[in-house]
Amino acid sequence: MTVAVDLPTISVVTSCFNAGDLVDETIRSVLQQRYPRLQYIFIDGKSTDDTLDIAQRHASGIDVLISERDDGQYHGIQKGMSLATGEVMAWLNGDDVYCPWTLSVVGEIFARFPDVDWIVGTSSFMNGRGQCTRVSGNSGTAAPRSYIRNGWFRPQLAGYLQQESMFWRRSLWERVGGLDLSLRLAADFDLWRRFAEHAELHAVNVPLALFRQRPGVQRSSAAQHAYEAEVMQVCRELPKPPALWSALSTRSESMRHLCRMLVWKSASVISYSNAAQQWVRRTSLRPLARTSMADLLQERAVRRSA
Repeated sequence: MTVAVDLPTISVVTSCFNAGDLVDETIRSVLQQRYPRLQYIFIDGKSTDDTLDIAQRHASGIDVLISERDDGQYHGIQKGMSLATGEVMAWLNGDDVYCPWTLSVVGEIFARFPDVDWIVGTSSFMNGRGQCTRVSGNSGTAAPRSYIRNGWFRPQLAGYLQQESMFWRRSLWERVGGLDLSLRLAADFDLWRRFAEHAELHAVNVPLALFRQRPGVQRSSAAQHAYEAEVMQVCRELPKPPALWSALSTRSESMRHLCRMLVWKSASVISYSNAAQQWVRRTSLRPLARTSMADLLQERAVRRSA
C-alpha cells in the first residue's frame, strides 16, 4: 500500500487470560492489517492454557509481549496502554476481530480530520464459529455527547456502545486519566462517559470490528447482571433520563426499540464518497436506534420459530 506521510501511529492492546480457543484469530486480524504504523501490545494474565504459546508464534509481529499475573482484564489493558506510543489508541479483546480494512480506514480518518478525537464503527457481530451474523441496519446513528456523558447509553435506554469498534487519540486518553480500575466490569462504560466530557463521538458508517457473541460463556454474557449493576452504580449521581423515555423503555424490547427510533439527534457521520474518492464528514439528524424495525421483526420471527 502507498504510505501517506501523515498517517498516525496506531497502538492496539489485547489483554486476555486463557483465550487459547480464539485468540489466534484475534491476533491474525490485527497483524494481517499490514498497517505501516502499527504498534501491537499483547498482555497475557499468566494463562494456564496455550494462549501464550499462540502469542509467541506471532512474536515477530507483536511489539510488546508480556505474560504475568495481573488484577484482571482492565488492569492488563491499562498496563498495555501505559506502554503505548501511538497517536491513536484502541484495545481488542481476545475473542473479537478487526475487519481486513479497519486500521487503513482508521488511520486515514484521523489523518484527514485532525479535530476528530474519537470514532466508532458500525455495530457488527459474529458467532463462536467466526461467522459474521449481523451488521447494524442503521449505520451512522446518533450518539449525542450529552447522552453518553449522562450514562444513557445502557441496555434499558439507548443501548451499549460497541467497545471493539472504538478508536481515540492519545490526547483524549491522557485527558481523562485512562480506566477507573476500581470498576471490575464496567470500566469501559465509564471511560466513554468521561471521554464525552471532552469530545464528540463520530460515527463511521462501515464495520470496523466484530463482537463475538457466545451466550453464557464470555464475561459480557455470563456476568451480564453484575455488569449492569455496576453500570447503575456509575450512573447513580448522573442526570436522570426523561421520565417518559425511562418508563416506556422498561415495558418491552419492542417499546424500547421504538423509543430509540423516535429519538432523533444531530450526528457527525464519516462516510466514503465515491465521487470525491475520500472519506467525508457530514452532520445530520439521525435516530438513536442502531437496528432497523425490519431487523427487529425478523429477529422476533426467528425466535418464535426456534
